Amino acid sequence: MNYFLKHYFKNNFFTTQIESNINYYYQLNQTDLIEKYNQKFLDLYRHTFLYSKFFNKLYIDFGLQLTSIKSITDIFKLPIVTKDFLRNKEDNIYAGNRFFKFKSFTSGTTGSPLSVYRTPTSINIESAYIKYFRKTKGFNYNDKLLSIRGHLDKSTLYKYDKHSNVLYISCPNLNENTVSYFYNLITSFSPKAMEGFPSYVYKLFLELSKKGLYLNIPLTFTSSEILYPFQKDKIEFYFSTKIFDWYGNVERTIGLVQDECNNYSPLPLYSINEFYDDHIITTSLTNFSFPLIRYYVDDIINVQKNNFINNLISPQVLNIFGRKGSSIKLKDGSIVGCIDHAFKGISHLQMAQIHQYGLDKPLDIKLVVDDQFSDSNKMQLEFNLRKMIGNDREFQFFFCRNEDLTYSNNEKFNLIINH
Repeated sequence: MNYFLKHYFKNNFFTTQIESNINYYYQLNQTDLIEKYNQKFLDLYRHTFLYSKFFNKLYIDFGLQLTSIKSITDIFKLPIVTKDFLRNKEDNIYAGNRFFKFKSFTSGTTGSPLSVYRTPTSINIESAYIKYFRKTKGFNYNDKLLSIRGHLDKSTLYKYDKHSNVLYISCPNLNENTVSYFYNLITSFSPKAMEGFPSYVYKLFLELSKKGLYLNIPLTFTSSEILYPFQKDKIEFYFSTKIFDWYGNVERTIGLVQDECNNYSPLPLYSINEFYDDHIITTSLTNFSFPLIRYYVDDIINVQKNNFINNLISPQVLNIFGRKGSSIKLKDGSIVGCIDHAFKGISHLQMAQIHQYGLDKPLDIKLVVDDQFSDSNKMQLEFNLRKMIGNDREFQFFFCRNEDLTYSNNEKFNLIINH
């Protein structure tokens, strides 16, 4: 999609109207908001049953009829669907106009992607939620925005979108030889905010800090990866910025956004989320044309135990761990999350990544450090790790370069790689 179309989908009469609706949702009391969820879910189910060949057959085979679902609490009558189950059935899932659809793909380090169809309407809705979220944090559309999200490859250093007032820079080209060039470019542009994968923004911090170059960018919007606390602390301090994270997925079946107190909350009428100990079941309310109802997401999000309705409106999110593979598995069957805390406060450590192979093999921990990394820094890291995982797992350090770390096919970073 070219820059003009991107601008149009993010800034038109329809997105403005949807923004107004979102603002209205935030003003509703709990009873009225639940009723809105209820009606939206019933509309989604009926549309899906009538117009999606795949789900129509699935639901009938499952013993359901159009009138089987009468309220949102009936959602548990519906079968759970997974990416593997839906793969190669995308055309039969689609329940919209055949001439107005765009294809995107899920990503990951394993398995084949799932094609996801989006329409002008669903793109408008997504754009409106993003615009509204950022506006509440002090950023208005057409304010100057620095984007570090992998839009550009190695062949292009930067691009400027005059329609949306966005400067895109190429993270694959960001290194010690080019950082001064990018610094001058960004300084001249003087963005009010930047958006990017946490690892990309962190990479910018690392390269700038080596040169002693500082930027003041008031707002930062991260998404698409887990935002680790050690990254957040360093980025906010160095750029004099405030980070607001958006947790979601390519399928747009869940949206949780971070507030000023670092708490995550759901976007109203964006999705229906069921939280379990080692996964989430999600239902998108923003794309009726490609319905994903009770869609299995292999992420771990810990919430304060509560009932379905309360978690629908205001779950108390304790931690977002990401994929199950993003936790350390121990021999006794337990799982250690938030392992990133072990790296927090370790001086002269730039990047780290843990590779786990089998329960009987030691953890390989790759470290990217600067010249001042000392034995005492290493001992502190060993102490932190042992404190978190006990004596159940052995580990060994490997010192390496940034390019020796493992990234997914679309250059996303994970702290833990589970082989």
